[in-house]
Amino acid sequence: MSAPATAPVTEDDAVSSLATFATLPGWLAAAMHGQRVAAELERQVPELSSGALRLQSCTPERLRAKGDEWLARYRLRVAPGEPAVGSESPSEHADAEIVLVGWLLAPAQTAPSAPTAPSDAPADGAQFGRPGWECWLPELRLQLQAQASDEALPALPTLVDPVAAAELLGPILHEAGYLPATITSCRPEVVRYKPGSRCTVVVRLTYDSGAGEPTPPTPVVLKTHQGDKGQTAWAAMTALWERASTWQHAVAMAEPLAYLPDERILVQGPVPEERTLKVLARSAITDGGPAALDELRDELRRTARALAAVHLSGAEYGRTATFEDEVAEVREVVARLSLTVPQLEFAAEPLLRLFEDRSVAAPADAVVAAHHDFRPAQVLLDAGGVGFIDFDGASMAEPALDLGRFRAKLRDIGISALTGSGQPMSGEPLAANLRLLDELCDHFLIAYEAYAPVSRARVLLWESCDLLTAMLHAWTKVRLLRVEPRMAVLLHQLGTSGLIRTD
Repeated sequence: MSAPATAPVTEDDAVSSLATFATLPGWLAAAMHGQRVAAELERQVPELSSGALRLQSCTPERLRAKGDEWLARYRLRVAPGEPAVGSESPSEHADAEIVLVGWLLAPAQTAPSAPTAPSDAPADGAQFGRPGWECWLPELRLQLQAQASDEALPALPTLVDPVAAAELLGPILHEAGYLPATITSCRPEVVRYKPGSRCTVVVRLTYDSGAGEPTPPTPVVLKTHQGDKGQTAWAAMTALWERASTWQHAVAMAEPLAYLPDERILVQGPVPEERTLKVLARSAITDGGPAALDELRDELRRTARALAAVHLSGAEYGRTATFEDEVAEVREVVARLSLTVPQLEFAAEPLLRLFEDRSVAAPADAVVAAHHDFRPAQVLLDAGGVGFIDFDGASMAEPALDLGRFRAKLRDIGISALTGSGQPMSGEPLAANLRLLDELCDHFLIAYEAYAPVSRARVLLWESCDLLTAMLHAWTKVRLLRVEPRMAVLLHQLGTSGLIRTD
């Protein structure tokens, strides 16, 4: 919900209101400290407090706002302790990995009416980490339970099983024209996994194929998503491959092989990769030397050329994303946060209204085939070539969306390199880092303009909005160490982009 527009927003208001986001509340930050959660578990869980089990590690993997809830996930490593009295063998949990999921309650929220308190003999017989086990940690206001499986991704067991994956892929490859190839070995490997959201499995295959027949792809990439993102990626990739002659000179993209809607499985060919542009950017900015930065500039030029080729391909697919939609989504994020952190309710509103004013003053370019989630991590580098991946958010959009989002993420990578090096977020180290990121972002935009037109004002608008979103996601994902650097980059961008006039 937006604040009442009783008076025109001022630029000072747009900046000063962001101060509310500078510090996360203690109750929220505490749940992301693995040592504090571990200490509470050791106090509350009988198997741990008695010494029957030793908690070797407790890693917070997720704490994310969803509605008025904060969904939590922790990965634990446990080892046997002393055998229980009367027992001659160590615990059956020996060297086990346990995943706990649950909810963090805000201070104003009511604790469970009958908080689950573990005992030596739970009524349902569930032992620590077994299906049915649950626990309430009152000091942290955490309600936790053992995770049995990822119900949001029901296809996952098929993708990681060699026999099942081979049985799935055989007919798909035949239908795609790779006849009469027969799979003789299948080795799936999970390379990306976000529980409850998506999983990517790279499957390395060997074949017995006939002479002169098309060589089947290896590896093959299998993806499964919650919701319809796989369908979105399939539609975009198919549309782009129908116009492959317009972009293959500049960029590599995975061949779409199949989409199974009932199982929500996307099957695609490989994209050559030595490393990602994200990895190169982080190392080059950390290194800071002329050779490393020149290599990064070269790859940024190739990436800009490749992006322009996609934008100019003439492909059409999916929904159309607009800046108005983007601002509405940012408002939804703030509204979600304010359900448990009320002081945030209108904190971003002056800046969002300023974005809306600037958007009216600088109309959007015509829409093109956009990636939508274009970031350095989605750019694969290989022997001088460039490849794009992850079209699960693809849409038609003005080109400034992809350019602005890419530049915003490049800045985020760059400021993270500064904080990772241990240098202060102030003074000349910060100023030098920000100047370098300005230069790299401008280098990328100038390279793109050599191939395709774009409104610079719109790029800066999308970039600034995405930097605000990144700062908000440091809250929604409770990334404690990212709030300060993302705020510094956002304020710098507002002051140098012309959106906030400093004269």
